[in-house]
Amino acid sequence: MSQFESSVLCELLDEELGSDPTTLRHLTNHLPMALVAKSHLGAGDEELRRFAKMYSRRNVPLATAQHVLNHTSWTAAIGQRGASGDLRDYFVRCVNDVGIDETLRSHLPALLPGISGAAFHGAIRLAYALDVESPARVAAGLGYLAEVAAPLGPLVNTGTTSTEPLELITTLSETFRWSDVAEDGNIGERMHAVAERVEFQSLALSLEINDDTPQKLAHAALQIYASTDDFTALHGVTGFAAMSALRDWCDEPQLIDRYAFQSLAAAYQTIGSPALWSQERLDELVASSTATHDAVALVGAQSNDEHVSKMIYTALQYWRDTQEPLYFAVAARRAGLLAVGSS
Repeated sequence: MSQFESSVLCELLDEELGSDPTTLRHLTNHLPMALVAKSHLGAGDEELRRFAKMYSRRNVPLATAQHVLNHTSWTAAIGQRGASGDLRDYFVRCVNDVGIDETLRSHLPALLPGISGAAFHGAIRLAYALDVESPARVAAGLGYLAEVAAPLGPLVNTGTTSTEPLELITTLSETFRWSDVAEDGNIGERMHAVAERVEFQSLALSLEINDDTPQKLAHAALQIYASTDDFTALHGVTGFAAMSALRDWCDEPQLIDRYAFQSLAAAYQTIGSPALWSQERLDELVASSTATHDAVALVGAQSNDEHVSKMIYTALQYWRDTQEPLYFAVAARRAGLLAVGSS
C-alpha cells in the first residue's frame, strides 16, 4: 500500500466495487476515480468518507452476471451497455487466474480501437485502478472499458503527411465546415458524428508516429484545453493521460498514439474547432497563475465536483513530471485561483 492508499481509501474503493460503473442517470460512476484523485491531492480520511457518502447517492448496485463469458466469447460483449455484470465476472476470473499483467496484455489489443468510449472514461477508470492496484479494481476498470468501448472508425491508410498532430487537427478544421456536425448528444455521440464524416476518416493514419509523438499529443490536448477551458477539452487532457498510462502493457504502443490522435481530433471538432491561443496569450495565462501548489491541490482535495478533482490531479501530476508551467496554469484556473482579470 503506497503513501496515498490509506486504509480508508482502500475500504471505500472496495465498497464501490459493489456499484455499477454507471449511475442512476446512466452517466459514468466517477466515485473511484474521484477518491483516488482527492487522496493524491491530500484529502484526509474524513473528506474521503464525506465525499463517498455524498456521491454514492447517485449509484446503483452492480448487476448480477447473466452469462459466463470466456476467452473467446468475451469480445461479443465489447461495447454492449448493460454487460457490466458479465464483463466484471469475466475479468475478475482472468486476473485471479493469470494475474493483472497478463490479463492486460492479452485483452488491451481488442479494446484499443474503442478506447475513447464514454468520453474516455473507460480508459480513465482503468488507469486509476492501476494507480491503486488490486485484482478486483483492475478487473472493474477493464470491465468498464470493454463495456463502453466504441471505435471511431477503422484506420484508413492514405499516407502520412505530418509528424505534428496539432497541425493536422487545425488544418482539418480549417479545410472543412464542422459547425453542422455533432450538435446534439453527449460527448461520445458527438465524437461519433464527427468520425462518420468522410473528411475525417483518413486523418488518424495521416500522423507520422515517432518517439516524440506522445509528448506532442499531450501538448496538443493541453493547448486545446488551455485555449478553450471547455468541458470536452478537459476530457481530452485526462483521457490522454489515462491512455498513456496503459502503454507499458501494449506490445504496439504506437496504436495508443494512433487512437489517441483520432480521439483528440474528433473531440476538437465537436466543440466547433475554435481558434487556439497564440503563444503570447498562453504565456499570459501562465503569468496569471500566482497561486501556490498547495492552494491549488487543496481545492481539488476538497471539491464536490469530481471533474475539478480529477483535472487538478492530472494537471499537477503532468506539471511535476514535465515542468511545463501551462499545466499548473490550467490547474489553477480549474481551481478558480487565477489572478483577478485573467482569462
